[in-house]
Amino acid sequence: MKADAVRDIALAHAIETSPPHEALPSAARCEAITQEVLHTLGKPALGGKAGQAAFAQFLQQRAKRIIQASQLPPDVRQLWQHAPGLARWMPLAIALLALCLGFASHRITDPHRVDLLSLSLMGIVLWNLLMYAVLLVRSLLGLARRQPARVAPWEPAQQAASGAAPSAPVADEHPGWMARLRGKAMPALRGSGLRKMALRFERNWWQASEGVRNAQLLQWLHLGAALVAVGALASLWLTGLTKEYQVGWESTFLSASQVQHWLNILFAPTQWLQWTAPWSLADIQALQGWVSSGLPAAPAAGTDAIAAPVASVGERWVWAYTALLAATVVLPRLLLALWQGLRARWRRQHLQLPLNQAYFARLQRDFGGLATRLVLLPFSMDVTPERRAAIDHHAIGLYGAGAHVDWLPTLAYGAPLPSVDIAPAAQAIALINLSATPEAEVHGELLSQLRNRYGANGQLWLWASDFAARNAGAPRRLQEREALWQEFAQQHGFNAQLITTGA
Repeated sequence: MKADAVRDIALAHAIETSPPHEALPSAARCEAITQEVLHTLGKPALGGKAGQAAFAQFLQQRAKRIIQASQLPPDVRQLWQHAPGLARWMPLAIALLALCLGFASHRITDPHRVDLLSLSLMGIVLWNLLMYAVLLVRSLLGLARRQPARVAPWEPAQQAASGAAPSAPVADEHPGWMARLRGKAMPALRGSGLRKMALRFERNWWQASEGVRNAQLLQWLHLGAALVAVGALASLWLTGLTKEYQVGWESTFLSASQVQHWLNILFAPTQWLQWTAPWSLADIQALQGWVSSGLPAAPAAGTDAIAAPVASVGERWVWAYTALLAATVVLPRLLLALWQGLRARWRRQHLQLPLNQAYFARLQRDFGGLATRLVLLPFSMDVTPERRAAIDHHAIGLYGAGAHVDWLPTLAYGAPLPSVDIAPAAQAIALINLSATPEAEVHGELLSQLRNRYGANGQLWLWASDFAARNAGAPRRLQEREALWQEFAQQHGFNAQLITTGA
């Protein structure tokens, strides 16, 4: 789905999941908008890619009408219109910083010399070669460990039951430093209920566009790496216009033959591209110490060499390092930046929604008139009739009256997940008692099996009523246990939903 459409849907989601406010449409008005959009679309296709496209169109049109029905202040509308990706100042800052860093690295280390063993120029080459190796290894590991893509749920992940007023999530009640900073950036919303709605939208939109932003950041990091090399070359050439370089090398520990061997390894790419012979030992010995760059350059070995026409030894080595940085840094980094730019452009057109979340499951039910099927797998807990009724009520509150719950036999403590075939659109839900302390070798193994087997259709529900009743006088202990389970669930790719109603 295109970025603009997802941004509209994220704002509509934030509006609908916020507490009632005079500037926002009521739940009844949102329901009327849903019916209006369904009437406008007629009877769309429900299966295959055509059905997915029709549902996406339904979400887009519905989101636009909800936004139009809202009386949003200018601060929120300005936030809503932000494009996905990096801030506008960041690419310029990266480019200027990279150019200055490259220029200064050569200017400080080798201001009046063409050093065959220049730490600044060699460091740029070796660092980039190391980064290419790291990128290659990470790509291969990513291919080997490839898993189905998981779309993180939007806030609030703990949806209120039907007909109940949505409650603000814990993150809004105790905002982090970024939320506090954004709150200061929107002074007109301070003290109003719209502030939390705006921050919630910003977090969800930031999360949905993360892939675009990461690709753009990598693109500009590659361009920055290329500009570091360009800055170093600019210093090399600009200094040579007004100064006469001293050319050569010196080392306490390296002999001429070792330097020759090392330089031939380093310059192998350019020697191969230019069809030039490797540096001879006589070439290196002649430059041991420092000589004037105005000395005539020794003719390149081989009559078929494609090399820059140079008249002096200094100019010859300046051209050699220019070709080396261009071949090993500038050109590869530009190609990698181009690849990341294409990835960012593709991702901007293919953002994903957390369709397995209850908010979207309700809309899918309204769109297709279909019931959501839930397969519950209780783990090491007794399912009494009262608990079953409370959990069925919770499922209906999340997924509507059409939700159908299939109960499987309770799994014994430490038992593996049973092999159960479910429909593609069904949700497989592990039900665990909040009273249990999460254990990596037991609960972690269960969640890993659930994640690997059902992917995005797997969920984790926590029965919290018993623990909450026992700790009614110690709310802090309840919050700590909830936070412990949420962190444990997130480590295994889930966002736990708490059930606190019923006996």
